[in-house]
Amino acid sequence: MLKDRLSAPCPKCHAEMMYVAALPHPKSPTMRKTTFVCYACNQTRSYALSEEMANAYVASHGDPLLAVDTETPATHAT
Repeated sequence: MLKDRLSAPCPKCHAEMMYVAALPHPKSPTMRKTTFVCYACNQTRSYALSEEMANAYVASHGDPLLAVDTETPATHAT
């Protein structure tokens, strides 16, 4: 683990979980549904974090949702 990166330990195996995304919480506008994945356990975990904490994970790890290829797929003309 890098010292400048925030991490979340897996509650099951205590390995470092990777930050995946922070989406708006469905019931609380001041919170974010923050999702992590533990590759050791092959499990995802979601936590309700404050917007500031969710933004800290984005700053530390980058936003994986921005890395998704948004290019439109090629279509075949027939």
